[in-house]
Amino acid sequence: MENTAVTVAVGVRSFNSREETEKGKQVIFMDNQETTVQHPDSNQRYTFSYDFSFCSVENTDPNFASQKMVYEKLARPLLEGAFEGFNTCLFAYGQTGSGKSYTMMGFGEEAGVTPRFCEELFTRVSKSQNKQVTCHLEMSYFEVYNEKIHDLLVVKDEQGHKLPLRVREHPVFGPYVADLSTNVVSSYADIQGWLELGNKQRATAATGMNDKSSRSHSVFTLVMTQTKTEFVEEEEHDHTITSRINLVDLAGSERCSSAQTSGDRLREGASINKSLLTLGKVISALSEQCQSRKKVFIPYRESVLTWSTRTTTPSSSEVSSASPCFPPINHEASLFKLKADFDKLRAAQIGIEPEKMRLFQQEITALKTQLTQQDREMAEAHRAWKEKLEQAEKRKREETKELQKAGITFKVDNRLPNLVNLNEDPQLSEILLYMIKEGQTKVGKHKSESAHDIQLSGALIADEHCVISSVGGTVSITPIKDAKTFVNGILVSESTVLHHGDRVILGGDHYFRFNHPVEVHTGKRVSCWTQSGDGHKDFEFAKNELLAAQRAQLEAEIEEARVRAKEEMMQGIQVAKAMAQKELSDQKALYENKIKALECELEEESEKKKRQELDNQRVASKMEELQTAKILLEQEVHVKKKLLHMEAQATRQAMVDHAIRHAKIVEALEEEKRTIDENLESFRKIIAQNAPRNVLAQPQWDAMKLSVMIEEANAISKKTLQKHHVQQARAVR
Repeated sequence: MENTAVTVAVGVRSFNSREETEKGKQVIFMDNQETTVQHPDSNQRYTFSYDFSFCSVENTDPNFASQKMVYEKLARPLLEGAFEGFNTCLFAYGQTGSGKSYTMMGFGEEAGVTPRFCEELFTRVSKSQNKQVTCHLEMSYFEVYNEKIHDLLVVKDEQGHKLPLRVREHPVFGPYVADLSTNVVSSYADIQGWLELGNKQRATAATGMNDKSSRSHSVFTLVMTQTKTEFVEEEEHDHTITSRINLVDLAGSERCSSAQTSGDRLREGASINKSLLTLGKVISALSEQCQSRKKVFIPYRESVLTWSTRTTTPSSSEVSSASPCFPPINHEASLFKLKADFDKLRAAQIGIEPEKMRLFQQEITALKTQLTQQDREMAEAHRAWKEKLEQAEKRKREETKELQKAGITFKVDNRLPNLVNLNEDPQLSEILLYMIKEGQTKVGKHKSESAHDIQLSGALIADEHCVISSVGGTVSITPIKDAKTFVNGILVSESTVLHHGDRVILGGDHYFRFNHPVEVHTGKRVSCWTQSGDGHKDFEFAKNELLAAQRAQLEAEIEEARVRAKEEMMQGIQVAKAMAQKELSDQKALYENKIKALECELEEESEKKKRQELDNQRVASKMEELQTAKILLEQEVHVKKKLLHMEAQATRQAMVDHAIRHAKIVEALEEEKRTIDENLESFRKIIAQNAPRNVLAQPQWDAMKLSVMIEEANAISKKTLQKHHVQQARAVR
């Protein structure tokens, strides 16, 4: 821990049942710190070196790495560093199914790193608890799914949702998860209870497939505060050392092509790979910084996982830090400085001047005041600690009660039958336990107002899904209406008796194993697992069993559909044959009727053609007559045109003559008018000179003569114009 080095260990697990059945071949070998990978076909070897290489294939191997050895080599140094005030962190990384959860949590007697770490932590705390040193511990438990943080130690809100949390940055303490619940723990049993609660909530969310799945990073955090008592000037003063511990179980990483992922699974894989890639870049940058002793940019912010665990990565392991939810009172360095100052002052008091003595006394008084203030702060911290302990216990009771509403049991009754959950993630499998009470146990969808004994989430879970009856030690399950219920992979539609070890699948995504303690003790029939009736049936077995049963049912349905289709096809062929025969007869009769109709039409057409020929002959003769008449009319028109032309010429000549006569008349009239005007002028002169009566008689006669001549000229013009109009009308006709 002095050089804050990054320790890397690689382990290889033993073969599982599937790999043993498939006769898998070991290709990874360990030798001290070296890990060798051998190609199964070409036998080509590749060797890598790590800090530790653990081989857990055969327990008979002298170099077999047990869970205890893994803990002692990897986790115990972190525990030592935590007691020294360092922040520590442990990551478990690997592909899905490689044994990460087994290494971190373990199963049964083979406890993993986390329980061993916590157990030894409290063992050391109990041994070190005395008047001089006291320890307080807080824990939090959250998961990172699709770059979103979800608290595993709080229940959902009233709407049934759990809002994701955000990572904030404190100006002094660095990044922290805002609103993350932290709970005070005083014993290993407290941690076990909180872990059980968190894993149950995680398993419930992963099974319901609502907003999370088991493919997430889980982060278990412990904050240890050590309070040490020191004596300064024979006065008791406290100072604290705070260290933070992160135990991280990373989600499995696999290539999208090999995992055959798509949709939501593809997005999950992208988020997981992003976190793992960023974690690798951070560790690589820290390693480079450690080797070169130069400042290197470390990309903590590129993923939520690395940013939220920054305070426990090696770059910050040399300093003491604390959870932002409970700010530390870390006065170890200042307290040592105060003691040194006191020693200096005591040494300087011998032979000191009064003025300097007064200044030293003032400084001592100020330092004592500062110590008193620190004591008050420590007392306030103790009071807050007790309050947080009470709140944690209250919250734990409330959240346990909320899970119990859904039927999840925390205390096991070995006399009652029960259902235990199965999950693809071994860490989440067999976490949820549902007791089957005597009488009827109703199963339905999880709702706030629901009164079902067992409440499950999921799109395929009906509001009222099924009823489990327990009468006289016999347990049976009855689906309600069309709710999907499978027993040992077979879809059931009526009441079915359950036996110990039966696999029960509700809604297609909730997998359970039925346990019946009475049948086990009495030696009654056990579920038909294998011919020997023993063996551990996990999620993979139940899923394969369901797929096999569905495949067999599907094949039977396909065969039945094929036979039914063949029968329907033969019936269709017979019906089609009869219909074709009938259609052929109908078409024959139809064609015969059409032929007769065509013959009649042909006869009618012949008659019509004959009549048309006669009509054509009559039309031809008529055309000849019309042609002759046309010629005669054309000749007549030609003659009339000539006559009209002659008349028009005569008319024009008459018009010319008339115009000449009219012009002559007008000219004569004009001449006469001038003569009259001259006479009148001469008469006026005579009248002016002679007697007027004798002269006036002659002009009156001349005026009458002129008027008669004008009327005669107008009559001649009128007759000429009328004659001209008559000739024009004849020419038009």
